Amino acid sequence: MAFFANPAWAFMLYQVVYFMSPLERWWSYMIPTLSYSFFTVVLMFTVFLKNYSEHQKNRLLKAPQFKWVYFIAILYVFTLGYASIPDINKDATVNFIKLAIIISIAYKLVDTREKLDGALWAFMGGAAYIGFLTFQVGRGPDGRVEGIGTVDAADSNGIAAAIAPGVVLCTYYFWNSKRKLVKFGAALFGAFIANGIVLINSRGSFLAVLVSMAYFFMILYFSKHQRKHQKASVIGLTLFALAGAVFVVDETAVERFKTMKQEEMTEEQETGATRVFFWLAAIEMAKDHPFGTGARGFEAHAPDYLPLDMDTGPHRNRSVHSSWFEALNEIGYLGFACFIGLLYSCFYCTRQFKAHLSKSGQIDDYYKVVAIEAAFIAFIVAMTFLNRFRAEILYWCVLFTACAYNIYILKLESVESAAKRKRG
Repeated sequence: MAFFANPAWAFMLYQVVYFMSPLERWWSYMIPTLSYSFFTVVLMFTVFLKNYSEHQKNRLLKAPQFKWVYFIAILYVFTLGYASIPDINKDATVNFIKLAIIISIAYKLVDTREKLDGALWAFMGGAAYIGFLTFQVGRGPDGRVEGIGTVDAADSNGIAAAIAPGVVLCTYYFWNSKRKLVKFGAALFGAFIANGIVLINSRGSFLAVLVSMAYFFMILYFSKHQRKHQKASVIGLTLFALAGAVFVVDETAVERFKTMKQEEMTEEQETGATRVFFWLAAIEMAKDHPFGTGARGFEAHAPDYLPLDMDTGPHRNRSVHSSWFEALNEIGYLGFACFIGLLYSCFYCTRQFKAHLSKSGQIDDYYKVVAIEAAFIAFIVAMTFLNRFRAEILYWCVLFTACAYNIYILKLESVESAAKRKRG
């Protein structure tokens, strides 16, 4: 399909391979031991070169998001000279540069509405596979599902955060599509993803889904762009989502979600609330290491900054448990500023093309952009409580906003400029 239909299929394949993580699954003994992600990246690069003259029109630096991504990559390169854990930092830097290259090629390939839809469906399909896998594996003795993660999200919280954005994307396609088959696919994928998050029992991801869905429904309900019976359909969709939640949420999940309110911030016993002590330690560490300490630098220095009488379990080399502070401690104040700039540029772009789509009356695309925003918000909420600053899914969310900016703004400006030159 990548060679004979459109090159964006190569990126879609990469997305599915990421979630399927072939060599980590129970069925891996039935397939050759190959680096499947490597071959999909080679495929992406090959089809990019095959249609180079067409893809070179998608200028990377015209999308402001990529400037920040490249700045962050450069900062990681600088940390190679002073990182606290050199070997780990070297691997992290190389992997981040690879990720930057992959999303750069993907940006070149995904340059139409249909291709963007394909990338979003590939994401939803991959996330639904993880949800199906959680259903297959089931919870362990601790009431959670383990061993279903991907290469960069091996633990349960990490993989739950990775699939959380899929819920609101499925909701958009279910609500927006007029085709019954598409509605069925979106509902099926959404059900598996939501059930997976419940089974994994990740409180941060559960909160992420709530916030993203609330944002999406509020925009649908209060937007000035109202279709016939839109508010009624939003109310019906909300009730349908609540009914689905009642069906999939069990007592184990409810008890874990209750702990979000019950936990108190204490040094004597580690809970989710004690992460605040980690964050305070991260701020103090940044004062002593303003240029950062490289990948997992917080873990190396945590014993020097965490309260001496704090219960941290079997060892004191703990994670900072927040992508914001992860960025601050790994690449310093400048890196943190770049991270803020990256997120700002993404939402600045979505605001721009929402205004354009609103003005031109492209309502379907307008709400698609709202769904992309909501999906991004889901991951931002989840990563606030996890170390996901270098996560694939974070930069896929960045990529989706960049591709939409290219499709709805840059290409339009290019057409208008060509028309002006022709008239001139």
